Amino acid sequence: MLDKVEISVEGGKGGAGAASFHREKFIVNGGPDGGDGGRGGRVFLQAVDDIYTLETYRAKKVFRADNGLDGGIRQRTGARGSDLTLSVPVGTRVYDVSDGSLLADLVSIGETALVALGGRGGWGNRRFATSTNQAPRYAQRGHSGEKVVLLLDLNLLADVGLLGLPNAGKSTFLSVVSQAKPKVAAYPFTTLAPVLGVVLSMPERFTVADLPGLVEGAHQGVGLGLEFLKHVQRCRVLVHLVDGNEPDALESLDLIENEVRAYDPGLSELEQLIIVTKADIDPASCERVAGRIKDQGRNSVSVISSLSEEGLEEAIKLIYGAVIRARKEELDREARKIPVIRPPATERFRVEKKREGKFEVIGAGPVSFVEMMNLEEDDSREEVFRRLERWGVTKELVNNGVDIGDTVRFGESSLVWE
Repeated sequence: MLDKVEISVEGGKGGAGAASFHREKFIVNGGPDGGDGGRGGRVFLQAVDDIYTLETYRAKKVFRADNGLDGGIRQRTGARGSDLTLSVPVGTRVYDVSDGSLLADLVSIGETALVALGGRGGWGNRRFATSTNQAPRYAQRGHSGEKVVLLLDLNLLADVGLLGLPNAGKSTFLSVVSQAKPKVAAYPFTTLAPVLGVVLSMPERFTVADLPGLVEGAHQGVGLGLEFLKHVQRCRVLVHLVDGNEPDALESLDLIENEVRAYDPGLSELEQLIIVTKADIDPASCERVAGRIKDQGRNSVSVISSLSEEGLEEAIKLIYGAVIRARKEELDREARKIPVIRPPATERFRVEKKREGKFEVIGAGPVSFVEMMNLEEDDSREEVFRRLERWGVTKELVNNGVDIGDTVRFGESSLVWE
């Protein structure tokens, strides 16, 4: 099962603004009427309940939203680029690869995160018309969309997680209670990746995850270790399967519980059930093991045989009741606050002196404006200097020692200071 993958997402480029003038019979000097370009499409990730792995992203790993359309004459604004929504399984965590920050944790069906912004549409020349600049012949280019490399990390979100040592009967149990087809064989570590099944025999369906078998030291990465344990965190109910024919069955149960507790102490708050398996081999031994577990004060214990289906119906009812209780507790809790995925910048801009004669302006507003202007055109360049002075950028550059002929960088564009 593919549960971790890197993908690249990019917002659409904004459309270019138009540089045009109103032309109509009997109307002289109609003035600039170039429309703005449309904004580029954005990229979203949305959690859905009908996919359970990240296999969709095994082959294709680059995704781009549509570009915005150019502006037109008579103040026609270009259409916005269509947004792109990528579906991911519920339980997917989204990280920004550049700095490792968590952008989103999609744990609810339909929850959506904005992960790449579309580029701004360029202004048409009517935007630049003023009383002193009545016939601007320039317009802006569209701005590039945001490009982000994401790490998608799936932590399975299942109602029930099956725990147990290798060969405890987890895969056989799942194959009987659901339509899932995990690999079943008489040797340890048959299951090498989590398998998800859906139980339909109850009034409400619920999902069960067959998680790879644990060994001692799993919380430190031994065996399948951490690759398995991360999936336990998202389960509502934990079901421990114990082979009732093992002479040290209780020690096996203690080992599993200790590993889970060492990995995340908070998991001990989840409701946990115990199923003693393989009653078809030695029913008396299984009943003795169940009795010893109950003597420890644990009441949620069942004895089953997945092969003969003995005790299976009662066990499913027991699990179903725990799932319903867990779901109700979630509903009763205060609604989870969804984090802001793209927080606004706290500073308008700042100026950095790189070395003698080299400066850089950092700040989304002035940087994007300069990048979108054609600095090869005199009129367009003059507009840039007017805006920089109006926004206070010129004053800040002068305070930092900028002089005529110095180079000032604005993102991908450079401006020779005049």
